[in-house]
Amino acid sequence: MCTRWWFLLTAAALSLAAQDYYPFSINQDQVAGPVDFSSLNRPLTSADRLFVRDGHFYRIGLDGEPNTADDERVRLYGVNLAFSANFPTSDDATRIAKRLRRLGVNLVRLHHMDTQPDSQPSNAASILTTGPYPTLNTFSVDRLKAFLRALSAEGIYIDLNLKVGYTFRPAIDGVPTMSPAIPTQSKPLHIFYPRMVDLQQEFTRNLLDALDLNNDPVLGVVEINNENSMLWEWQVTNLDSKLNGGYLTELSNQWNDHLRARYPDTETLRKAWQPSIADGPQLLGRNWQAELHSIAKATIATTGSAESPQINVTFQQGGDTIIIKQVGFSVDANKSYLAEVEIRADLPAGTTKPVYWDIKQDVSPWRSQTGQSIQVGSEWRKYTMLVRTTFAMDGIGRFGLSIENVGANMQIRGASLHEAGQTGLASSESLTGNSVALVKTNEYSSAGRTRDFLNFLAETDRAYLRKMLAAIREKVGPLVPVAGTQIGFGGLMTIDSHRDLDFHDNHFYVDHYAFPNAAWDGRDWRIRDISSAGGQLGSILNMATARVAGKPYTVSEFNQPWPNQQAAEINPLLSVVGAFQDWDSVMHFAYSHGRGWDNDVPNGFNLNGDWTKWIVFGQSAWLFRTGAIATAAETIDIPTPRAAREQATAERRNGGIPQFLTNTLRYQQFVPLEHAVRLTDTEGTVTEQATGNRKGLVRADTGEFSYDTETGIFRLHADRAAAIIGYTRDQLIGAGPLAAKLGPSARGFLTILLTALDDQPLSQSRRMLLSLPGQTLRTQPSTTRPQQLVNYPGTRDWWTLEPQSGVNKPNGDLNGGSRPTYMERIECTVTLRTAAGTVTVYPLDGSGSRKPALDQRYLTTEEGAVKMMLHAQDQDFAPWYEIVIE
Repeated sequence: MCTRWWFLLTAAALSLAAQDYYPFSINQDQVAGPVDFSSLNRPLTSADRLFVRDGHFYRIGLDGEPNTADDERVRLYGVNLAFSANFPTSDDATRIAKRLRRLGVNLVRLHHMDTQPDSQPSNAASILTTGPYPTLNTFSVDRLKAFLRALSAEGIYIDLNLKVGYTFRPAIDGVPTMSPAIPTQSKPLHIFYPRMVDLQQEFTRNLLDALDLNNDPVLGVVEINNENSMLWEWQVTNLDSKLNGGYLTELSNQWNDHLRARYPDTETLRKAWQPSIADGPQLLGRNWQAELHSIAKATIATTGSAESPQINVTFQQGGDTIIIKQVGFSVDANKSYLAEVEIRADLPAGTTKPVYWDIKQDVSPWRSQTGQSIQVGSEWRKYTMLVRTTFAMDGIGRFGLSIENVGANMQIRGASLHEAGQTGLASSESLTGNSVALVKTNEYSSAGRTRDFLNFLAETDRAYLRKMLAAIREKVGPLVPVAGTQIGFGGLMTIDSHRDLDFHDNHFYVDHYAFPNAAWDGRDWRIRDISSAGGQLGSILNMATARVAGKPYTVSEFNQPWPNQQAAEINPLLSVVGAFQDWDSVMHFAYSHGRGWDNDVPNGFNLNGDWTKWIVFGQSAWLFRTGAIATAAETIDIPTPRAAREQATAERRNGGIPQFLTNTLRYQQFVPLEHAVRLTDTEGTVTEQATGNRKGLVRADTGEFSYDTETGIFRLHADRAAAIIGYTRDQLIGAGPLAAKLGPSARGFLTILLTALDDQPLSQSRRMLLSLPGQTLRTQPSTTRPQQLVNYPGTRDWWTLEPQSGVNKPNGDLNGGSRPTYMERIECTVTLRTAAGTVTVYPLDGSGSRKPALDQRYLTTEEGAVKMMLHAQDQDFAPWYEIVIE
């Protein structure tokens, strides 16, 4: 097998038979010694209040004045708490704050406090009650205030989230009804509907007052709006479906007001928007085919007239991919096409199943122009998709519907693909008549109409954020740093909508859960089990390319959620790249979603119980916060003037910023591994350093880390830290003074991290912490063995947990399980070039205490180096080791 393909394999694709697991858990309330990173924090005082200076977060200093000599730069390494986890009991508040401090945490993001209002306020599961919004839950307020005192005593700030998940209720909150219902979390109605905005301002003022946060240093930063914007809703084609009734009327009125402020009359508007252009001819014919993979079986038959054929799909057997496709058409590059199709399936009423619809090449390398997942039910429904081609397809186009998840007969009609005409100003539209329509999400408008509409969306987002910012400033003053929403939920024009805000934020996930049937069904989910390092570091590099010059940059959610087998990699990778890029904060999602503080089993996104990530968490915090990783020697400015931002938004790039920059500026995706990068509001091109293909070893300009684009192996070789991450197989891989080679029982993937405990260079250090985490698994219910990762039923490239006996669901419970927990054994030989002396290696238990030292027969001393055999079959296994040199 060639090297290129080896690192792309998921570890789950290899046999589980050779893997060994050992019982392991962490006593989080007793952690001490080399794995305790409490020393990074000190209790917060008034001198620790945060503000923004020179594009970063600073402490205000003892003089209490910003922008003076005693200001101190600070980086924030955080975790999220969600739902009821934000409101621990008074007894738990202190110990949870201490737990987080031991992990090196100095920021807690208070998330989803508003999502599930309490009908029984004494439950203290939400900051709200079910009374009219915004009725605060006094029980939750009291608990949260006590928790904030505990966090402050441990040197931990908060990131206060305002609008996350609350859904307005017409009958209770005095807002208009909507058919069929207000969208989930009210998105995006809460951004533009006046009463909703007014109520959110009231909520903000009341909450800040209730928590006594004015001049309280614990209030680190504030986020206004989680994962939503008008710009995002339009780019992902959601906006039309979320507008009707009074909400459609309100936004339409605001749109017409916006135009009247810019154009004196309808005729001037018509000229600016250019004349309309009709659609092009139909490109599809009757050449439908069924592409069947492996054991999958289905047949198709075409009925109806040549002008309006219907394709009848008879489903026979799933288990692999089934694609119903129309092939052989041509499209030109850099043009807009409109795709349409009507579909129904023989499903029970009210049931829907996902179908993936895309336009792509029907030959290798099967490049995709665009695609989207659609939900198909028993009723006929029409779907439309705007296709902006980035490359030509000459007779090799494919209009495809992947239907393997439906599991029922289907009927398809009305399929079409044609070059999209341009919509200018229709004869029925006028400013005087207040009748200029909103731009539909699948409409291809003239350049003028599109530009005006995108400006309207950005200004609508901005107006909402300004009103919310005013409420915050009224209660806690001008210094507290405030963000709006995430760059990935708006794209490049977020720069415009957020120009009044203090910092920019972003989110990413590697291998997020997929729910093939019902959303968030904890017993019907799956993952790909991919690796970040093995996947070209794509998500992390995407984050780096979205950093905006002149403002602090944070990543307030990230994860590679359990039970991904390579998940130990994500925290150290992000800490190294984030520190190198000089970001200001990263926040793991999440520590906990509830108050099961002592469940001690991995579940969902939670760090609490996921010992795989816990093992390297403190070291990752240390890497990010302390300067152990040097910032880049050189910064590359990437010009993104207003015209480019508008172009990216019109092309619906949203968070796909690197690909847009590649297309327009020849930007190269691996540049953030060589230099710092930032987006600037300037004209021009990028320097030659930011272009050209990178193949093989890519090195940071500080010399502290490197990444091999061919093998997917990441090496950290900084002064006080070293790491090797990736599918190393049986290769001996070196990183500075550290080298490692996996043993015969290992499955091929390695995350190993070495840090100095005495603040000395590793080559001279006398005391070091070596972490070697594997995958964490729970116990399979009613057995004494680990609950294993298995293929999701009927697939070969999706993975999930084996189901529990007697439970008629596809897989094991994502949200809870049985103890004890097990850690994967990572057999390897580790070589450390170090100062002369006697080397003692102590395995550490779940509280960080020393176990008996590793037997000397597992240590081989050579000139200037010691070789250690770790996780050999007869050893006392541990995922971390203290190395002492005397």
